[in-house]
Amino acid sequence: MADSNQNLSEKSNEKTANSRLKILAYHNITNPEQFENQIDYLKNNYDIINLDSLKNHIFSNDPLPENPLLISFDDGDFSIYKNAFPVLKKHHVPAVVFVITGLINTYKPFWWDEIIYHLGPVEGEKKVWEVKNWPNSKRKEFLEQLRIDSKKSTFVHRQLSSEQLFELKEHDIAIANHSFSHPMLNQCSEEALREEIYNSFQFLKENQFEPEVFAYPNGNFSEKVEETLKSEGIKMAFLFDHKINSKKINPLRISRLIVDDITPLWKFKFILSGYHTKILPITKKIGKFLK
Repeated sequence: MADSNQNLSEKSNEKTANSRLKILAYHNITNPEQFENQIDYLKNNYDIINLDSLKNHIFSNDPLPENPLLISFDDGDFSIYKNAFPVLKKHHVPAVVFVITGLINTYKPFWWDEIIYHLGPVEGEKKVWEVKNWPNSKRKEFLEQLRIDSKKSTFVHRQLSSEQLFELKEHDIAIANHSFSHPMLNQCSEEALREEIYNSFQFLKENQFEPEVFAYPNGNFSEKVEETLKSEGIKMAFLFDHKINSKKINPLRISRLIVDDITPLWKFKFILSGYHTKILPITKKIGKFLK
Protein backbone atom coordinates (compact mmCIF):
# COMPACT_ATOMS: atom_id res chain seq x y z
CA MET A 1 0.00 0.00 0.00
CA ALA A 2 2.87 2.34 0.84
CA ASP A 3 4.48 1.68 -2.53
CA SER A 4 1.17 2.42 -4.27
CA ASN A 5 0.82 5.74 -2.45
CA GLN A 6 4.40 6.65 -3.33
CA ASN A 7 3.79 5.92 -7.03
CA LEU A 8 0.65 8.08 -6.99
CA SER A 9 2.60 10.88 -5.32
CA GLU A 10 5.39 10.68 -7.90
CA LYS A 11 2.88 10.76 -10.78
CA SER A 12 1.14 13.75 -9.19
CA ASN A 13 4.44 15.62 -8.84
CA GLU A 14 5.34 14.78 -12.45
CA LYS A 15 1.97 16.05 -13.67
CA THR A 16 2.41 19.26 -11.66
CA ALA A 17 5.87 19.79 -13.18
CA ASN A 18 4.50 19.20 -16.69
CA SER A 19 1.74 21.77 -16.17
CA ARG A 20 4.19 24.48 -15.07
CA LEU A 21 5.40 26.91 -17.69
CA LYS A 22 8.61 25.99 -19.48
CA ILE A 23 10.51 28.62 -21.46
CA LEU A 24 13.37 27.63 -23.75
CA ALA A 25 16.30 30.01 -24.22
CA TYR A 26 18.20 29.62 -27.50
CA HIS A 27 20.94 31.78 -28.99
CA ASN A 28 22.10 31.33 -32.58
CA ILE A 29 20.69 28.55 -34.80
CA THR A 30 23.25 26.77 -36.98
CA ASN A 31 21.48 23.47 -37.68
CA PRO A 32 17.97 24.10 -39.02
CA GLU A 33 17.31 20.38 -39.55
CA GLN A 34 17.99 19.53 -35.91
CA PHE A 35 16.07 22.61 -34.81
CA GLU A 36 13.08 21.43 -36.83
CA ASN A 37 13.27 18.03 -35.12
CA GLN A 38 13.03 19.85 -31.79
CA ILE A 39 10.08 21.92 -32.99
CA ASP A 40 8.32 18.76 -34.17
CA TYR A 41 8.78 17.24 -30.73
CA LEU A 42 7.53 20.38 -28.99
CA LYS A 43 4.43 20.65 -31.18
CA ASN A 44 3.50 17.04 -30.42
CA ASN A 45 4.06 17.24 -26.67
CA TYR A 46 3.47 20.83 -25.51
CA ASP A 47 1.10 23.73 -25.95
CA ILE A 48 3.35 26.39 -27.46
CA ILE A 49 2.19 29.86 -26.44
CA ASN A 50 3.06 33.36 -27.60
CA LEU A 51 4.22 36.30 -25.51
CA ASP A 52 0.74 37.82 -25.30
CA SER A 53 -0.60 34.63 -23.69
CA LEU A 54 2.05 34.85 -21.00
CA LYS A 55 1.32 38.55 -20.43
CA ASN A 56 -2.39 37.84 -20.06
CA HIS A 57 -1.67 35.02 -17.63
CA ILE A 58 0.62 37.10 -15.43
CA PHE A 59 -1.28 40.40 -15.43
CA SER A 60 -4.90 39.33 -16.02
CA ASN A 61 -4.80 35.83 -14.52
CA ASP A 62 -5.89 34.22 -17.78
CA PRO A 63 -5.30 30.45 -17.67
CA LEU A 64 -2.46 28.87 -19.58
CA PRO A 65 -3.00 25.65 -21.57
CA GLU A 66 -2.29 22.25 -20.01
CA ASN A 67 1.40 21.95 -20.96
CA PRO A 68 2.50 25.53 -21.69
CA LEU A 69 5.83 26.31 -23.35
CA LEU A 70 7.34 29.50 -24.75
CA ILE A 71 10.30 29.63 -27.15
CA SER A 72 12.79 32.49 -26.81
CA PHE A 73 16.03 33.58 -28.46
CA ASP A 74 18.66 35.86 -26.91
CA ASP A 75 20.85 38.41 -28.73
CA GLY A 76 18.97 38.45 -32.05
CA ASP A 77 21.68 36.80 -34.11
CA PHE A 78 21.08 36.92 -37.87
CA SER A 79 20.86 33.11 -37.88
CA ILE A 80 17.50 33.42 -36.14
CA TYR A 81 16.10 35.03 -39.27
CA LYS A 82 18.05 32.83 -41.69
CA ASN A 83 17.68 29.41 -40.04
CA ALA A 84 15.05 29.49 -37.29
CA PHE A 85 12.42 31.74 -38.85
CA PRO A 86 11.69 29.49 -41.86
CA VAL A 87 11.08 26.57 -39.49
CA LEU A 88 8.87 28.58 -37.13
CA LYS A 89 6.92 30.02 -40.05
CA LYS A 90 6.46 26.60 -41.66
CA HIS A 91 5.06 25.13 -38.44
CA HIS A 92 3.14 28.27 -37.39
CA VAL A 93 5.03 28.41 -34.09
CA PRO A 94 5.25 31.68 -32.10
CA ALA A 95 8.35 32.85 -30.23
CA VAL A 96 10.06 35.89 -28.74
CA VAL A 97 13.43 37.32 -29.80
CA PHE A 98 15.36 39.49 -27.34
CA VAL A 99 17.45 41.89 -29.41
CA ILE A 100 20.46 44.09 -28.66
CA THR A 101 19.05 47.29 -30.10
CA GLY A 102 22.38 49.05 -30.66
CA LEU A 103 23.33 46.38 -33.21
CA ILE A 104 20.18 46.50 -35.35
CA ASN A 105 20.84 47.68 -38.93
CA THR A 106 24.61 47.34 -38.50
CA TYR A 107 27.51 45.01 -39.22
CA LYS A 108 28.91 45.38 -35.70
CA PRO A 109 29.88 42.08 -34.08
CA PHE A 110 28.84 40.85 -30.65
CA TRP A 111 31.61 42.03 -28.34
CA TRP A 112 32.44 38.51 -27.10
CA ASP A 113 32.85 37.27 -30.68
CA GLU A 114 35.16 40.20 -31.36
CA ILE A 115 37.43 39.21 -28.46
CA ILE A 116 37.61 35.63 -29.75
CA TYR A 117 38.33 36.88 -33.27
CA HIS A 118 41.28 39.03 -32.17
CA LEU A 119 42.76 36.67 -29.55
CA GLY A 120 41.97 33.30 -31.10
CA PRO A 121 39.52 30.61 -29.93
CA VAL A 122 41.40 29.29 -26.88
CA GLU A 123 42.75 32.54 -25.43
CA GLY A 124 39.67 34.44 -26.59
CA GLU A 125 37.15 32.15 -24.87
CA LYS A 126 39.14 32.35 -21.67
CA LYS A 127 39.31 36.15 -21.89
CA VAL A 128 35.58 36.49 -22.50
CA TRP A 129 34.80 34.74 -19.20
CA GLU A 130 37.30 36.97 -17.44
CA VAL A 131 35.92 40.17 -19.00
CA LYS A 132 32.37 39.29 -17.94
CA ASN A 133 33.47 39.85 -14.35
CA TRP A 134 34.99 43.27 -14.97
CA PRO A 135 33.33 46.64 -14.36
CA ASN A 136 31.60 47.72 -17.56
CA SER A 137 33.87 50.73 -18.05
CA LYS A 138 36.94 48.48 -17.94
CA ARG A 139 35.35 46.10 -20.47
CA LYS A 140 34.73 48.96 -22.91
CA GLU A 141 38.28 50.31 -22.52
CA PHE A 142 39.72 46.84 -23.09
CA LEU A 143 37.75 46.39 -26.33
CA GLU A 144 38.84 49.77 -27.65
CA GLN A 145 42.50 49.00 -26.95
CA LEU A 146 42.16 45.49 -28.40
CA ARG A 147 40.98 46.93 -31.72
CA ILE A 148 43.94 49.34 -31.77
CA ASP A 149 46.55 46.71 -30.89
CA SER A 150 45.23 43.91 -33.11
CA LYS A 151 46.92 43.29 -36.45
CA LYS A 152 43.74 41.78 -37.84
CA SER A 153 41.25 43.65 -39.99
CA THR A 154 38.02 44.99 -38.50
CA PHE A 155 35.66 42.17 -37.63
CA VAL A 156 32.17 42.50 -39.11
CA HIS A 157 29.03 40.47 -38.51
CA ARG A 158 25.70 40.89 -40.24
CA GLN A 159 22.98 41.87 -37.79
CA LEU A 160 19.22 41.92 -38.14
CA SER A 161 17.58 44.83 -39.94
CA SER A 162 14.46 46.71 -38.88
CA GLU A 163 12.64 45.26 -41.90
CA GLN A 164 13.47 41.72 -40.77
CA LEU A 165 12.24 42.48 -37.27
CA PHE A 166 8.93 43.69 -38.68
CA GLU A 167 8.67 40.52 -40.76
CA LEU A 168 9.27 38.36 -37.69
CA LYS A 169 6.60 40.30 -35.79
CA GLU A 170 4.07 39.69 -38.57
CA HIS A 171 4.44 35.95 -37.92
CA ASP A 172 3.82 36.12 -34.16
CA ILE A 173 7.49 36.34 -33.21
CA ALA A 174 7.67 39.13 -30.64
CA ILE A 175 10.66 41.49 -30.58
CA ALA A 176 11.71 42.31 -27.03
CA ASN A 177 14.44 44.00 -25.01
CA HIS A 178 17.96 42.64 -24.42
CA SER A 179 19.60 46.01 -23.64
CA PHE A 180 21.37 48.44 -25.98
CA SER A 181 24.87 46.92 -26.03
CA HIS A 182 24.73 43.73 -23.90
CA PRO A 183 26.86 44.72 -20.90
CA MET A 184 26.83 42.72 -17.67
CA LEU A 185 24.17 44.82 -15.94
CA ASN A 186 25.45 44.05 -12.45
CA GLN A 187 28.83 45.46 -13.53
CA CYS A 188 27.37 48.78 -14.72
CA SER A 189 27.26 52.05 -12.86
CA GLU A 190 23.78 53.33 -12.10
CA GLU A 191 24.13 55.96 -14.83
CA ALA A 192 25.34 53.43 -17.43
CA LEU A 193 22.57 51.00 -16.52
CA ARG A 194 19.85 53.60 -16.93
CA GLU A 195 21.35 54.73 -20.24
CA GLU A 196 21.36 51.14 -21.53
CA ILE A 197 17.70 50.63 -20.67
CA TYR A 198 16.61 54.08 -21.90
CA ASN A 199 18.25 53.63 -25.31
CA SER A 200 16.92 50.11 -25.90
CA PHE A 201 13.47 51.09 -24.59
CA GLN A 202 13.20 54.04 -26.98
CA PHE A 203 14.14 52.02 -30.07
CA LEU A 204 11.63 49.28 -29.30
CA LYS A 205 8.89 51.73 -28.35
CA GLU A 206 9.34 53.80 -31.53
CA ASN A 207 9.00 50.65 -33.64
CA GLN A 208 6.04 49.29 -31.65
CA PHE A 209 7.85 46.21 -30.40
CA GLU A 210 8.06 45.06 -26.75
CA PRO A 211 10.24 47.53 -24.77
CA GLU A 212 8.78 46.50 -21.40
CA VAL A 213 9.75 42.83 -21.83
CA PHE A 214 13.40 42.22 -20.96
CA ALA A 215 15.94 39.38 -20.82
CA TYR A 216 19.04 39.79 -18.65
CA PRO A 217 22.24 39.85 -20.76
CA ASN A 218 24.28 36.80 -19.77
CA GLY A 219 21.63 36.17 -17.12
CA ASN A 220 23.42 38.56 -14.73
CA PHE A 221 20.70 39.29 -12.16
CA SER A 222 20.82 41.34 -9.00
CA GLU A 223 18.10 42.88 -6.83
CA LYS A 224 19.62 46.32 -7.35
CA VAL A 225 19.46 45.93 -11.13
CA GLU A 226 15.90 44.63 -10.83
CA GLU A 227 14.82 47.77 -8.98
CA THR A 228 16.39 49.95 -11.67
CA LEU A 229 14.65 47.99 -14.42
CA LYS A 230 11.32 48.51 -12.66
CA SER A 231 11.92 52.24 -12.33
CA GLU A 232 12.74 52.43 -16.05
CA GLY A 233 9.45 50.82 -17.07
CA ILE A 234 10.34 47.13 -17.41
CA LYS A 235 7.29 44.97 -16.55
CA MET A 236 8.62 41.48 -17.35
CA ALA A 237 12.20 40.22 -16.99
CA PHE A 238 13.54 36.82 -18.02
CA LEU A 239 16.37 35.03 -16.25
CA PHE A 240 18.91 32.54 -17.61
CA ASP A 241 18.71 30.19 -14.62
CA HIS A 242 17.95 26.82 -16.26
CA LYS A 243 14.76 26.24 -14.26
CA ILE A 244 11.10 25.46 -14.81
CA ASN A 245 8.81 28.20 -13.55
CA SER A 246 7.01 27.80 -10.25
CA LYS A 247 3.23 27.78 -10.19
CA LYS A 248 3.17 31.45 -9.16
CA ILE A 249 5.33 33.37 -11.64
CA ASN A 250 7.20 36.48 -10.54
CA PRO A 251 6.97 38.75 -13.62
CA LEU A 252 10.46 40.16 -12.98
CA ARG A 253 12.09 36.75 -12.38
CA ILE A 254 10.79 34.48 -15.12
CA SER A 255 12.80 31.27 -15.39
CA ARG A 256 14.13 29.72 -18.60
CA LEU A 257 15.74 26.44 -19.64
CA ILE A 258 19.00 26.72 -21.58
CA VAL A 259 19.07 24.76 -24.87
CA ASP A 260 20.58 25.01 -28.33
CA ASP A 261 19.73 23.66 -31.75
CA ILE A 262 22.37 20.93 -31.59
CA THR A 263 21.21 19.55 -28.24
CA PRO A 264 20.53 15.83 -28.92
CA LEU A 265 16.83 15.00 -28.73
CA TRP A 266 17.31 12.65 -25.74
CA LYS A 267 19.00 15.44 -23.78
CA PHE A 268 16.44 17.97 -25.02
CA LYS A 269 13.67 15.81 -23.55
CA PHE A 270 15.66 15.36 -20.33
CA ILE A 271 16.04 19.13 -19.93
CA LEU A 272 12.32 19.63 -20.47
CA SER A 273 11.53 16.99 -17.84
CA GLY A 274 13.05 19.16 -15.12
CA TYR A 275 15.37 16.42 -13.85
CA HIS A 276 18.33 18.00 -15.62
CA THR A 277 17.83 21.12 -13.50
CA LYS A 278 17.98 19.04 -10.33
CA ILE A 279 21.17 17.14 -11.14
CA LEU A 280 23.09 20.05 -12.72
CA PRO A 281 24.19 21.60 -9.39
CA ILE A 282 25.38 18.17 -8.24
CA THR A 283 27.46 17.58 -11.38
CA LYS A 284 28.99 21.05 -11.04
CA LYS A 285 30.01 20.31 -7.45
CA ILE A 286 31.54 16.98 -8.51
CA GLY A 287 33.41 18.74 -11.32
CA LYS A 288 34.89 21.29 -8.91
CA PHE A 289 35.85 18.52 -6.49
CA LEU A 290 37.67 16.57 -9.21
CA LYS A 291 39.69 19.57 -10.42
